Amino acid sequence: MMGMKKKKCLECKVEFEVNPKARFARKYCKTCSKKRKKMWDEQWKLKIEDFDDEDD
Repeated sequence: MMGMKKKKCLECKVEFEVNPKARFARKYCKTCSKKRKKMWDEQWKLKIEDFDDEDD
């Protein structure tokens, strides 16, 4: 691949290659990106712990 640059992941500080011509610049390596995407996708899921259990 031509013109690849090295960049450090903002989360784990591992160096990874980025394409400088990409539409959006990468900030995270592939492993951190997967973890962050999973957290993003699950942020709207409701858990049992989220509900208050009030007995009146």
